[in-house]
Amino acid sequence: MTRPPAPVFLDAGSLSAPAMHALYTGMTACTRESDSMRVLWLVSAEAHVSVGASQNAAADLDLAGCAAQGIPVVRRSLGGGAVWIDSDQPCFFLVLPRRALARGHRHLFSLGMGLAVAVLRQLGLGDVQMRSQDIWVQGRKIMGTGAATLENGCVFGASFLQRFPAERFLACVHEPSEGYRDWVLPALREGVTDCEHELALTPGVDAFRAALHTALLQRFGVAPEPEALDPSSRDHWIARGQEELDEMEQGETRPAVPGGIRINRANHVFEAPSRCGRLRLHVADTRIRRIWCEEPSIDRVLQESVIGLAPERLVLRAGLGSRLAPGLVDEISCRIDALYRGIRNS
Repeated sequence: MTRPPAPVFLDAGSLSAPAMHALYTGMTACTRESDSMRVLWLVSAEAHVSVGASQNAAADLDLAGCAAQGIPVVRRSLGGGAVWIDSDQPCFFLVLPRRALARGHRHLFSLGMGLAVAVLRQLGLGDVQMRSQDIWVQGRKIMGTGAATLENGCVFGASFLQRFPAERFLACVHEPSEGYRDWVLPALREGVTDCEHELALTPGVDAFRAALHTALLQRFGVAPEPEALDPSSRDHWIARGQEELDEMEQGETRPAVPGGIRINRANHVFEAPSRCGRLRLHVADTRIRRIWCEEPSIDRVLQESVIGLAPERLVLRAGLGSRLAPGLVDEISCRIDALYRGIRNS
């Protein structure tokens, strides 16, 4: 059996937020059909919030709050919603010719997520699982992943969450009304973890890099070939990538989760206006965990009637019964159903 060629390993070092996202984007857009798989390793030089390729940053983030904190908001070519990238956070990207997608994006995610899981297990984390495009440890999300196709190339990307400052990230999130962030914070703490919380000693960047080398060797049966990142190629890729990202910025964008925020695949917090004032709810594992209505009399009924129910129109109408006027029952059940339908379709 012919052994697959060794992947090329490029270490870009530490880069600013705009440069790091432009680099892998430009490298992917410039990929040729004859290129081998390249593994790009880099470290973010600054804390920032990265938004997805088609995400409306102004709808999901408090851009003024980000600026006040000195937190850059940078678009990436990968999909998904807003993510926190900490300073000195290690990231890796698999860049391949588009022909590698003959088996679909599922194969690309399987390859990249398999390497990430192998790294985390080597570093001592237990109960590491892949759920959709996220990786979970001990029942909480520890990293998300993304992929994109650009010209003749495709890319998978992930970053290792050493520390997650929930309060700093939360201060960047759009707050539709006072109290919204008070609901999001406990959901973040419950649904997201990091290496600092899961391990007695948080690994440094070199430990992650070495573990990735080992994972690549185990996966391909041959050690990755280190290749110096030529400065002229790097600058060309960054310039090309910035052009691609600028086009995405000018394109049609939308909220990552209509009316709310995704904590992980199983947890979402929503808020929306309605005829009875603002409605806020936390959906966990397809059930309403918390709910609030701006109108106190209606809030009492919701607290007593819908906690634990599926956020679906017919279920809510049955749960509310005749406790509210029929028009309000329809309004509330339809509003909540629309929010929930938005995450199922996203």
